[in-house]
Amino acid sequence: MELRHFRYFIAVAEESSLGRAAHRLHVSQPALSQQISDLEDELGLKLFTRNSRGVELTEAGQAFLIAGRRVLVAAKEAAERAQEAAKGERGRLVIGSLGAATISFLTGVLARFREQYPLVEVTLSQMNNRVQVEAVLDDSIMLGIGFYRYALEDDEAEQVSTRLILRSPSVIVCQKNRRFPKGTVPKLKDFRHDKFLSISPDYSFGYEQWLRGLCNRLGGFEPEITALADSPDSLIGMVAAGRGVFVGPEVAIRGRLEAWTSAGDPYLLTEPESHFELFAIWKKQWPMETIVSNFIDALVAELNSP
Repeated sequence: MELRHFRYFIAVAEESSLGRAAHRLHVSQPALSQQISDLEDELGLKLFTRNSRGVELTEAGQAFLIAGRRVLVAAKEAAERAQEAAKGERGRLVIGSLGAATISFLTGVLARFREQYPLVEVTLSQMNNRVQVEAVLDDSIMLGIGFYRYALEDDEAEQVSTRLILRSPSVIVCQKNRRFPKGTVPKLKDFRHDKFLSISPDYSFGYEQWLRGLCNRLGGFEPEITALADSPDSLIGMVAAGRGVFVGPEVAIRGRLEAWTSAGDPYLLTEPESHFELFAIWKKQWPMETIVSNFIDALVAELNSP
């Protein structure tokens, strides 16, 4: 039994005539009559009785008509849902993110994405860079947002795709009311004798390697790291207590600007290549899942909007 049998049967039932139904369906009357006979043979039931005016549904035919209409409606809905899923308009999207470093722009992206794709269910989970890589590879998440320079093993790099979504300036936050020569903009090397705060790998994998590389490259010094934080609140508290300075992406500081400025004074680093790069990461496959592509496009559009 195929969908065409339901369509043919319903047309005959609604027209009460094989001739009119054949005209409506753009098929010959003998071919339509044969299809109805095949359907009745398959069911082992008479669906129509013939009379001088055409055909009339039997009691079994009336019951089959109700169910047949449901089948066609369900088939149409199934086709529409499949088309929506193929266009990325329906489905489920599971995203891993760094939390503080991404929350300032992700809330806006998620709101706009939901407006555009209301049938897509989005789940956002906070996880560090290394966990994101593992989750992408084992299909626990479909998309990760973070920095992956130190989180990707060589063999894993061949299995994923990445796209740069944001190049954020870096900011250094020091204890309030620190004095600098009048008219000068603080540079990273000006803090070479300070103690630095780092972030636990469990919270932000690879941060310490990034910090050490930045200090060596831009300031020509090895930072003295004296404390590890496991959350933005912990970092803010440590800066306020004078335990050290913190360097991080401006986009993360912006997400909790009031708290940071109450704890210390932030200075934008202006040295070349002092930026912090954030990427989208997903499992390499072809074709790329449309729902993932749609979200990345929305993410980039949000970050590039004025």
